[in-house]
Amino acid sequence: QGWPGEDDPVALFYKQADFGFVRERLEEMHSLCSPVSGQDKLEPGDRSSLHCSKDLQFCLAKNIQLDFSSLAGRVEQENLKYRMDIFHAGDITVSGCNLDTDNLGRQLELMSPLQSWAPELQNLRQSDENTRDACDITIDTPTYVVKLDASVNMYHHFCDFFNLYLSIHMNHSLSGMDLSSWSTNKQVLLLENIPYRSAFSPTWSAFTSLPMMDLNSVAGKKVCLKEVMFPLLPRMLFGLFYNTPVVSGCHSSGLFRSFSQFILHGLNIPSYGLLPHQRMRVSIISRDTRYRRVTNEGELVKALEQTGLYKVTLARYSPHVPFPSQLTMTHNTDILVGIHGAGLTHLLFLPDWAEVFELYNCEDPGCYNDLARMRGVGYTTHNWGEQGDLMKVVEVQGGNTGPAHKKFVNYEFDSNEFVKVMNSLRKKVLDKKMYRDPFGSHEEL
Repeated sequence: QGWPGEDDPVALFYKQADFGFVRERLEEMHSLCSPVSGQDKLEPGDRSSLHCSKDLQFCLAKNIQLDFSSLAGRVEQENLKYRMDIFHAGDITVSGCNLDTDNLGRQLELMSPLQSWAPELQNLRQSDENTRDACDITIDTPTYVVKLDASVNMYHHFCDFFNLYLSIHMNHSLSGMDLSSWSTNKQVLLLENIPYRSAFSPTWSAFTSLPMMDLNSVAGKKVCLKEVMFPLLPRMLFGLFYNTPVVSGCHSSGLFRSFSQFILHGLNIPSYGLLPHQRMRVSIISRDTRYRRVTNEGELVKALEQTGLYKVTLARYSPHVPFPSQLTMTHNTDILVGIHGAGLTHLLFLPDWAEVFELYNCEDPGCYNDLARMRGVGYTTHNWGEQGDLMKVVEVQGGNTGPAHKKFVNYEFDSNEFVKVMNSLRKKVLDKKMYRDPFGSHEEL
């Protein structure tokens, strides 16, 4: 069923979680700095421009100056991630265009670090002088100015990557389908000063071939940018995919599938085809954490292998395993198994016919169910009955006892029941036309 005011659930899903979301942002685009006629001081190619979507959630600018002079001492003393005072009044300058300050003022409602660019662009000022005349650093390469969520967590960091991907789609449309929009010859400027380190850092190779810059690179300097994108952000209200409200019953977003293919292609992830005799590759996520570990995972692996129907791998998705190797395992998995946790974000990169089995959702039912629906892969969780029957809770000393208690314990699952569920998922995969594709390879890995 649709929602109030939107009777067609398919149309609503398209706007919430597919290319309709991008189209609506494109329809919101408007100019905040109109060209000045008769401007003799500046050549046309040196004049600024600024176009943004509603509430400054996405912006494109040309010939803009960012003044980082006030950060000279701060980068050594403060953690500037998530800060809304990196810039002060007048630190962002445009010239050769009329800044619409009234319209700008009406776009500042979402004053939050990861919801919009209002914290930064509220500091815009207009100058009559060429912004390039007082630059310490001039960057002619098209630049992404980026604010990141938690880069240690796959779910949250891939909200960053997903929204950057959406933003490139927007830029591609706004540029008249210029294919250079997809070029990796882009400069990334991170608005943070703690050196970026992440197990997921290889993903950047899909977006840029250049070394990334951060606030340490520009502190104390005035930086002039020829072309700059302020991309969609990871925690926008009704954004993608953090806390995305998704109409029930709909699945398989073309946008999510294209993102998956974009990353897999950008990182050169191979596909090995299917196993012979309808054996299925199963990857069970093994958590190397204090909480939400499956204490009898070895027993579950043994029970599955004894059926002869599965090739089972304990997937240790840790920083010690190179991320492209993790994606290779995921992309060649028929059934992905794991307890509630960020590792299940790997489902984005499963083959189209795959199934996801969230062993227990820890009373957070929507998160990975919705993500699987949007990606278009199957999703199952299971009712293990009364506690202590088919699922045992293993308390952890010093664990949280509050409302989120279920996320701060470990678990043990009945192996016979586990195999029953897995066999039902195997049948679902076998019934999918995509799996039965006669042109697929049948070489064993």
